[in-house]
Amino acid sequence: MGIFIRIGIDNAYEGQGIRTGDYKEPRYSMMVEDDYLIIEVEIPGINKEGITVKLVGEDKIFIKAEGDGRKYLLIRQLPVPVTLENSQAVYRNGLLIIRLPIKGTRIGVE
Repeated sequence: MGIFIRIGIDNAYEGQGIRTGDYKEPRYSMMVEDDYLIIEVEIPGINKEGITVKLVGEDKIFIKAEGDGRKYLLIRQLPVPVTLENSQAVYRNGLLIIRLPIKGTRIGVE
């Protein structure tokens, strides 16, 4: 079972995420599962070709998605440093799931 870290906050008055210009911040969650940081982002109505995911340094994620009149933008500091090696991103049914290995070396416990 993963450790829950954060959920994006909706604007209580409009029922929508925070807006930055023409872009809406999508709902998202982050959790630590084993040695991975899992980020789930709700971006319905987008084709996968319209999605850009970038890791900025080891601890910031940039996600931009555009299509069919919808625009989403999420830029967040990550709770732990991660690496791109063995990372994955899958988009299905409006949900983007990003799996990033946590950077560091496992220490054996005796």
